[in-house]
Amino acid sequence: MGVAGLWDILRPAGETRSLTHLAVVDGFEANPDGVRGFRVGIDASIWFYHATYGREGENPELRTLFFKCTRLMSAPFLPLFVFDGPNRPAVKRGKRISGKNHWMVQGMQNIIDAFGFEWRMAPGEAEAELAYLNRVGVIDAVYTDDVDTFLFGAKMIVRNPSITLSGNRAHSLKNSAGREDGNHVATYTSENLLKHPSVQLTQGGLILIGILRGGDYHQAGLTGCGATTAHGLAKCGFGDTLLHAARTLPREEFPEFLDTWRNNLRTELRTNSQGHIGRKNPSLAKSIPDDFPNMEVLLSYTNPVTTEAKGSKSKNLIINWEKEPDLGKIAELCELYFEWGVKEIIIKRFRTVLWPAAVLRILRRGALVKDKYADKLPNSHNGIPVTPRKSGRERRMPGTPSSMIAKHFSSMHLNTPRRDPALDSDDDEDGEQLIVKIHSSREHASTDGILEYRLEVSPSQLVRLCEAGVKGLRKEVINGLDDTDDEGDDDDEDGGKGSKRGKKPPPDPQSHLRIWLPACMVRIVEPELVDEFEGVQEMRKAKKTAKGTSAVRGRKAKTAGAVVTKGRNSRKPHSLVESEEQDSDGSISPTPKKPTLKKPSKTASHREVQEGFFTTGKSSSGGKMQTKAGLNARKDPSCQQQAFSRNVRANPNKASNFIVDRMRYRSLGSFRRLSRYLSPTIQGKEHLPLTKAIILSAVGTDLC
Repeated sequence: MGVAGLWDILRPAGETRSLTHLAVVDGFEANPDGVRGFRVGIDASIWFYHATYGREGENPELRTLFFKCTRLMSAPFLPLFVFDGPNRPAVKRGKRISGKNHWMVQGMQNIIDAFGFEWRMAPGEAEAELAYLNRVGVIDAVYTDDVDTFLFGAKMIVRNPSITLSGNRAHSLKNSAGREDGNHVATYTSENLLKHPSVQLTQGGLILIGILRGGDYHQAGLTGCGATTAHGLAKCGFGDTLLHAARTLPREEFPEFLDTWRNNLRTELRTNSQGHIGRKNPSLAKSIPDDFPNMEVLLSYTNPVTTEAKGSKSKNLIINWEKEPDLGKIAELCELYFEWGVKEIIIKRFRTVLWPAAVLRILRRGALVKDKYADKLPNSHNGIPVTPRKSGRERRMPGTPSSMIAKHFSSMHLNTPRRDPALDSDDDEDGEQLIVKIHSSREHASTDGILEYRLEVSPSQLVRLCEAGVKGLRKEVINGLDDTDDEGDDDDEDGGKGSKRGKKPPPDPQSHLRIWLPACMVRIVEPELVDEFEGVQEMRKAKKTAKGTSAVRGRKAKTAGAVVTKGRNSRKPHSLVESEEQDSDGSISPTPKKPTLKKPSKTASHREVQEGFFTTGKSSSGGKMQTKAGLNARKDPSCQQQAFSRNVRANPNKASNFIVDRMRYRSLGSFRRLSRYLSPTIQGKEHLPLTKAIILSAVGTDLC
């Protein structure tokens, strides 16, 4: 689509970016106009074209559109779909355009509405309307693979990364790890096109290349004019003068201007006076006809039909970006359009396809509510600090309460909130919260290294909202539907077939799952969970530091009678949080699985005796130990206390490591019993601050 070869000219000015990084950093964090998202315009007609690659199941075209929308929803993008209007050109690329709407328009608009995205009808061509909306700041970028959007004056284009495009197959995009992850795109801005030394193109220059090389409105162009020559003439400024004249001169004066302009163009081709076209080309200069360029083709680029003539009253300019996905409506459309539209299969697929995206949207809504809440605080008015008032219980900052989710993410009015979620989030006290815990963090190449948290999520409310939208129109056919492919379908957006994994029992729809989401969103909406996670991380860091210090001191100290077990200091430290092991679908057990305590072997018993903390023998610095006596001492509590206290005094650093090493095996009651052993040992002592801090943190009681 568009001008042949123009993407190759513009490619050096492109910047490879992760879609996630673009939406989070330039959208959520930059927060343009307070919407907490990256506003992107999409030409619906291009999606119709890509949808024809769908081949599987019932309504394959709508199925492709559906999974494309789920992918857009998985990042803080705010899409605006624009459809071609009644005043679009009658002929395009040599074909007559029908005045009727595309047959997929109604179905696509239903899907767009269900996902909470915006759509508008353009007066003329959608790509020209999107360029105008981008130019006036209604949207931040245009998501397209049609380069003509730049000819209409767009400021930023995010090029569609679809593998069905020949240009993308020839120039694949890779992340910083050198892999094609499908999450990276090429972004282009008009500013970079002008500044890049090998491009240096303005809108006028782009229009000139389109006229010389041929485009949607006149495919032939100027016969014999190659891409290099067209690019050089654009650098000479012929496009800028042509664009200025087309927009400012009266129609009756324009022919006279064109006579002078054509003569100057011919002269430059014969002489190459500015040195941009590579070589002199007198034959091409002679071939320029007296009616070049075609007036209608030129005006199609310079003065397209858009809402610009309607001014600020146009509906296309008024968008508040307040819509959210309607989970029940999405489930209803799946039941209506797709052969797998049975409640059990819908919920099963949504677990991998929709839940992560839904949680991200809920976090965005929580951030908007919190921004609104901050504006309502008394000490935010007029910059004058005042004492905040409290009525009844203390008001809390909003997080992700069920009332807010029901209000914004369902039209079924389940759990209709009675309180303002912007002022109170205590409605989850009797039920399970959406985000249960943060397990780990990462900076991955697929997101250009933004910090992400691994969240444990309870999807029970999301399941209820979706189940409410299913009407029971389809009857489940036993052994008739292949519902094993949950997340391969989102790869079908480009026409490819997703990879299928081996069959296994489906997880309980109510069971928890773990997902990666941007840390900046979680920090704003759930700061208490972030503080808790960071506290655990600090504890782990302190443990590693202490263990490393102890190991260094142990190597320097002279020991007698103790044999150090090979490789003990290189042993992987035990984690203070639950393991990240889980099923491939992200599901986990509702309660963490405790490690099984195995009966100590002879070797393990000997090592424990060597550590010398629950033995009656001599310490590691006191000579030979009695293994049998040490094992018997484990059965006598009074003997344990005496031995432990004696050995703590002898080697306090080793005691610290021993206690930390036992933390993952001991219950709360065991820690309290251990605190009684420690209490007489560390009273009045200052050489065990780390040990005391660790026990205090784990047990929650004062040992002294």
